[in-house]
Amino acid sequence: MDLFHSTANISTLPMSNHALFASYDIDEARAEVAEVYCDHRLEIMGQQRFAAQHNRISGTDLSVNVMTYGAKTLISPGALEDFYLFQFPVRGHASINNGANQHDIGGGTSGVINPEAQTTMIWSECCVQVMIQIEKRALIEVARAEIGLPAGATLQFAGANDVRSGEGKAFLGIVNYVMKEAERGDVLLGGGTLLSKQLERTLLVGLLQTQSHNLPDVSLGQTGPMPRIIRTAESYMREHLRAPIMIEDIAGAAGTSVRNLQGAFRTRYGRSPMTVLRDLRLEQAWEELSNPSQETRVTGVAAELGFFHFGRFAEIYRKKYGCTPVETLRAAHRMDGAGSF
Repeated sequence: MDLFHSTANISTLPMSNHALFASYDIDEARAEVAEVYCDHRLEIMGQQRFAAQHNRISGTDLSVNVMTYGAKTLISPGALEDFYLFQFPVRGHASINNGANQHDIGGGTSGVINPEAQTTMIWSECCVQVMIQIEKRALIEVARAEIGLPAGATLQFAGANDVRSGEGKAFLGIVNYVMKEAERGDVLLGGGTLLSKQLERTLLVGLLQTQSHNLPDVSLGQTGPMPRIIRTAESYMREHLRAPIMIEDIAGAAGTSVRNLQGAFRTRYGRSPMTVLRDLRLEQAWEELSNPSQETRVTGVAAELGFFHFGRFAEIYRKKYGCTPVETLRAAHRMDGAGSF
């Protein structure tokens, strides 16, 4: 199987020995797809007979999928919310409207759907797509570790990407390898082995390197992979967001001196380690206030994360997120109907 020269049709889709479903019934297909993606609207637009087929192998943080609807179709899932979706048509083409991210893919181009924006797609007749569904959390973690995505920042993809040469072709070569092995009966993803973990990470890094996004090129070019000191330090910080840790504790966990740690963070981010720690704590505060229980209180969240001066906490929170902590909590309660706090 060659993803660039595939003649895939409904009866010979790649990974046919890993079929999720096949159906001529649009309601059945919608229900089956909703089980692994999300609820969505699905409508037939063309004259071609509707004939859906979906093959899928699942890993820990991503899945590789091959899918067709046969007929020209409109798919409107709204916001994907919890996952990014890489799409590469091996036959036909598709038009994607993902908020401000609007593009056409096919003929050697691919694209990624962002989880936050409302999405509508139109697939051409006989369109066959290879898709990688990626947990949002996992891709964000890799983007932070590999290309310096700042804490609290969003990762937004945009436009179509030519993957017929260079790094794009190499990335698809890895996808092709995973699919070929699955066809031979050897699913390399999942299972918790070192190989499967490394392979999934390689796919995520490849996605970041080949698909256009909102991070500047310098993130990939000049800084390269994140130094071990910073990776270890940030991992320690995330594990101790509620603990009263000092810079000496972080340096010790990273196996370096305070001076070297400060230099590494200044070079990478232009900020001190303790400022990065503060931002990680602010991010955690935003997460908890945006997804509250009835018992959630702003003062309690702030205190647990080491912000004992409430006025100062509210000020830096507003500068980072454009609203106060109280406003975040009120909005979350309004949305879920939990009432006042």
